[in-house]
Amino acid sequence: MKIDLDKVLETVDELRAELERLNDAEPDDGPARKARQQRAEVTRTLLYLAHLSDRARVEIMDVYHGYKKQDMRSGGEPASE
Repeated sequence: MKIDLDKVLETVDELRAELERLNDAEPDDGPARKARQQRAEVTRTLLYLAHLSDRARVEIMDVYHGYKKQDMRSGGEPASE
């Protein structure tokens, strides 16, 4: 069985690009409307980054379960987890 992690790699690439974009960002701390908008954007971005990381985890688990299912069909012994 070929292990296909292409979807995971795409997700991780997107995650890395967003992390690099956000790294060292300095949103304004003031009460002005622009500062509030910047903080809101950072909040949305951080939530999206957490989502991407969860998505990568789920995609890896999909590959794992597909692999284990294939291994069991080919007569492999169940591995201890």
